[in-house]
Amino acid sequence: MKKNLRIGLFVQLIVSGAPLMADLFIPQFAETLGALKFEIGVLGTAFALSMFLSSAFFGRVSDMFGRKRILIFGFLFSGLFYAVSFFSVSFRSFFLLRVFQGIAIGIYPGALAAYVSESKGSMEDYVAYGALGIALFLYLAGVIAGLFSVRRIFIFVGIFYLVSLLLVSGIREEFGGKIEVPLFPLNVIKRNIFLYLAIFLTFTGITITWTYWVIFLRDIGTSRYATGYITMLNPLSEFLTLKFIAKRIRFRSTKLGMLILAVSFPVYAFAKSPLALVPLQLFSGIGWAFMYSGGLSDIMRLNKEKGTASGLFQSSVSMGNIVGPFVAGVVFFVFKSLQAEFLFAGIFIFAGFSFLLL
Repeated sequence: MKKNLRIGLFVQLIVSGAPLMADLFIPQFAETLGALKFEIGVLGTAFALSMFLSSAFFGRVSDMFGRKRILIFGFLFSGLFYAVSFFSVSFRSFFLLRVFQGIAIGIYPGALAAYVSESKGSMEDYVAYGALGIALFLYLAGVIAGLFSVRRIFIFVGIFYLVSLLLVSGIREEFGGKIEVPLFPLNVIKRNIFLYLAIFLTFTGITITWTYWVIFLRDIGTSRYATGYITMLNPLSEFLTLKFIAKRIRFRSTKLGMLILAVSFPVYAFAKSPLALVPLQLFSGIGWAFMYSGGLSDIMRLNKEKGTASGLFQSSVSMGNIVGPFVAGVVFFVFKSLQAEFLFAGIFIFAGFSFLLL
């Protein structure tokens, strides 16, 4: 494996997992600042909206001006805004910082995916390293929260982004040349519209459950340490699936992944203890692996505007993350039940699967 590709995959491991160290405990941290459950949903929507706009814009910019400078820019500001969150003293100030975090995190995913692809890397490996990073850092999040505090995690996230910044500063640009992309890339959107819609609906369903995930775990008796352990099982399963299974089962892997998720998510509603979540986390991780890697592989295969197309793919994810917290807040307001969130998640994911059949 070439040096540049190794760096690209290792950076993907770091920047996929490091922000989730803080994101895992965002609902609890927001509660300590006086936020209500509905306000936590609004916070998630604001973060995802800023990320949606940023991803769509900077994916196109990386096609026009290269990947390296976009990666440096993204890692610099992501690390800065996460680290500064350590000093949050009110929900209002943290809300503003969360919006800036969304903008910063949206800068680099399209450029990083395109860079790995142009370095002769596969999207299975790209997603696998991201999943491994998520698993490792979620576990680390539980350890840090248990030994220190949730607030201290923001400093660690800033440090990991600094490491990523130093790593990409030394890579060689693999970008082949400037690609002219219209300000509104209609052809790219039309070419991938059904995939984008399916991803949007699927991540709407996923985010419905993620919005109150840590609170749901707490309510069924999960400690902070166990919260990191239980949550990491999903990306760990994803990594193992991608490294040992996905490369052998390419046919309709995106559809298969969405179908697995649509079936498994409603079952979470019946879990009464942390132990009951273990097989569910492992099974849904398999679905996530097929769904996400299959979608990105199609994007890289079908589009020469790799940065733009992958940026819009990430924007589809972010759009689901915008709608998901709002739906989660409405569902909780109407049903007064966190279990109901998983049932509605299954409905949205199955709708995404149905779009992909088109």
